[in-house]
Amino acid sequence: MDSTIVSNTEEPCVVYPWEPCHDNEMQMKASFEDNYLDHMSNLKIESSPSPNTLTTIACGIQHDVTRSLIEEFCESGASMVIFDFNGLSFEQSRKIVYEIRQGVFNYSLKKNNRVPYSMTLVLDLEGSCITTGSIFQTTTTQRLIELSTNSHVYVTNDVEYKFKCTEDRIYVNSDIILRLKTNDRIYLDYGKIELSVIRVDEDEVYCVIKRGEFLGSKKVVHVPGIPVGSTALTKLDEEKIRTGIQLKVDVILVPGVRNSVFFDSVRKFVGTERGRDISLYAKIDNTVGLENMDDIIPGVDGVFLNRPNLSMEVGHDKIFLAQKIVLSKCNLAGKPTITYGEYLNSMEVSTVPTNSEVNDLINTVMDGTDCIYLDVTMRSANKLHCIQYAASLCRQGEAAIWGQQLFTELNKKSKPKIDPAQAISIGCVEVSFKCHAAAIIVLTTSGLSARYIARYRPRCPVLAIVRHGKSARKLSVWRNIIALQYIDPIENVSKDIENRTRFAMDFGRRKGILHQGDLVLHMSCSEQSVGFANTMSVFYVSAGDFVSA
Repeated sequence: MDSTIVSNTEEPCVVYPWEPCHDNEMQMKASFEDNYLDHMSNLKIESSPSPNTLTTIACGIQHDVTRSLIEEFCESGASMVIFDFNGLSFEQSRKIVYEIRQGVFNYSLKKNNRVPYSMTLVLDLEGSCITTGSIFQTTTTQRLIELSTNSHVYVTNDVEYKFKCTEDRIYVNSDIILRLKTNDRIYLDYGKIELSVIRVDEDEVYCVIKRGEFLGSKKVVHVPGIPVGSTALTKLDEEKIRTGIQLKVDVILVPGVRNSVFFDSVRKFVGTERGRDISLYAKIDNTVGLENMDDIIPGVDGVFLNRPNLSMEVGHDKIFLAQKIVLSKCNLAGKPTITYGEYLNSMEVSTVPTNSEVNDLINTVMDGTDCIYLDVTMRSANKLHCIQYAASLCRQGEAAIWGQQLFTELNKKSKPKIDPAQAISIGCVEVSFKCHAAAIIVLTTSGLSARYIARYRPRCPVLAIVRHGKSARKLSVWRNIIALQYIDPIENVSKDIENRTRFAMDFGRRKGILHQGDLVLHMSCSEQSVGFANTMSVFYVSAGDFVSA
């Protein structure tokens, strides 16, 4: 591409001089300090975060999802939807995926200026997880029941009560409870509610509530001594995988991963079922998997950290350590991460989360997660408010990250000899830091160059322009990346590069990412056969179009 791209308007492009960002924007002064104490002490309360959320937001959806809800998720900036096929037929599963895709299509056509929106479809496998049934709603607004301390309750596996859980009788989807003995413990909702067994009857267990709390629908049940998850795929999970492959989901979350041998067997099974183009993420939900992280990470496409399940094994007081271990190992290895921690759960019934929930989510962002999973969107009446609130918290956390030190440490780990695509991506991120770039535009086919750039954590959005929808949706998991599918036909290589660049610029201006005078980095291939983005250029955004710096 020519060093200067001339505007297609009569108004000449004007190069705007670079001006440093003020210290009160995005914690700039603190981010580039030389030591940790100076970084912390120079954080400013009044500092304004970036208007662009870099952390990906994933939303949980129910089986009765509608295309209108998906349109609203797209409008609010959610990049992923996580769902399951538990208890559904193939036709019911197909309807869920159809509604999601139709909602994304409608949003792209009506509100996204005909630009295909990259919404990642994630299938969550259940494994051998034990859960409660659904709350019996006596009013239209009831979503919780209260189990009071020192009261008594029956726990049953009688399917008659699957959708009729009350304060007197709770359904669980396993007969393991019938093997318990007097004084054994049952924990509901990740330990929030503790029950002690008084006696075991024919099809139910009579318990005293040692620690009471409010209980919602389909909460996890933990029985001490019985690990959560399985050491092999269940037959039901194999059927769900086949259904997911037929319906062309983008990501599958594999539960109960304890070592690379198990995960490799899952990948082999998915491959034999013709699902090689589906990304497989390992769920870290047990202590064995946590201990074997170094063995597991190389063979996975990404990691899903299931904090609530893991906390039942490592303890609530140590789950913060487990989070730091998992996220740091994934950051070093360049693997994307989705973190689930029951974030903003109080917003199921409230419009404002608790202080502890706010701090928890922000600290997860600062620990290095790529994606925050909000399962509260399955239950809250105000789903969009939850997403928007989470996005605002993510921006605060992103601004407070010690960006310069994080990049330096990641760069030190990339010792020669490394992949040339990775090397030039490192250079691109360093330039973006030095010149305070507003965005990085990457023209990529497989998404490799965009992933490398996102791996080194720039402080600006990465607009990845790809031609294949599957590649765009897989990229949408990564922090920083906004994946855009370009669907116009190729005229010639040089013209195609220019057209895709203009496409990215138009999108950036329309979404408020780019403004007149902003500096942009551009990565593309010098020739079609190179195989990765090997050319970097810099230009300013002007009133008409853009010019080389």
